[in-house]
Amino acid sequence: MKILLFLSLAVITISSCKKPTEVTNKVDSFEVLQKEVLSDLATNVNTASYIGLASKSDDLYNVVLAFNLNPSEQGLTEAKNIWKETRAIWEQSEGFLYGPVSSNNIDPQIDTWPVDYNALENVLNSSNTFSESEINALDDALKGFHPIEYLLFGQNGNKIYTDFTQRERDYLIALALNVKNLTNDLASSWDASISSNFVNHFKNPSTSNPIYSTNNLVYLEIVNALIGICDEVANGKIQEPFIAQNPLLEESPFAFNSITDFKNNMVSVQNVYLGRYNADGKGLEDLVRTYNLSLDNSIKAKISNAISSLDNINTSFGDAIINSPIQVQNAIDAINELKNELETGLLPFVQTYIK
Repeated sequence: MKILLFLSLAVITISSCKKPTEVTNKVDSFEVLQKEVLSDLATNVNTASYIGLASKSDDLYNVVLAFNLNPSEQGLTEAKNIWKETRAIWEQSEGFLYGPVSSNNIDPQIDTWPVDYNALENVLNSSNTFSESEINALDDALKGFHPIEYLLFGQNGNKIYTDFTQRERDYLIALALNVKNLTNDLASSWDASISSNFVNHFKNPSTSNPIYSTNNLVYLEIVNALIGICDEVANGKIQEPFIAQNPLLEESPFAFNSITDFKNNMVSVQNVYLGRYNADGKGLEDLVRTYNLSLDNSIKAKISNAISSLDNINTSFGDAIINSPIQVQNAIDAINELKNELETGLLPFVQTYIK
């Protein structure tokens, strides 16, 4: 009996000795993973998106210039297509509206809506030369993606190349140049080769970091940005025009691009959570499934449901808010369910496990 008791105590002692080591190793590994996720998000998602956005904005400007020199229906179609491609990259970046895009007011300068038609016509009818300084001085609603959209597509979405006045082409060139400059500035602000740039603050939290002193602060920024875009899409972009039954309040009405915008916003959430854009890296999912596989599965399912709910709207958004209310409400509900999971699941996870 004494021998058995001794052996039992020995086993308990050995087991007890193993647990702290296992826990320590897991914590150490998790801390390394946190750094890897920040690095991959910065490189593979945020920076890659902004580089792509700047490149596509360059293309938009060049196509607009070509259209001005040789107006044609083919040239206008190309400009419309490039606008949509540029727009897609921008909307897929709205899941991380922090850093210079916010602090340098780039977001409102390129993506304020709805368009003020009367004010825009006043600009066209003015004697403005559309210099860079004059464009910079304009109200945000008179520059960026949506005035460009209005000029390219027309108020009813059916503008043809012969409808353009020279004044409209001049304004279009100036607006495209402004977006090109702003998006190139944004890409540069995430250039890791410049030691003082934002990306290095984002990737390397420390007590000497003027923006993020801890990993927790960076991750709270990341998660709150995801919550923010879900709230904006469900309860702003979709719900406000829906409740008002007013298509004039939708985001991209002239190109009939609003639902695509909303879907790309949800893809942005997915990209950050999975850690991928053009390349696949580590994302928030890698952290979550370390400690809570159920939460990881739930978040992924709700992201998928949010995207699917938008795919299920099979007409333009302006038409859907009048004629397909159930589909619209389903999209609002699905995106809000994702928002709630991020608020009640992912945010507490970050507060608990990331310090």
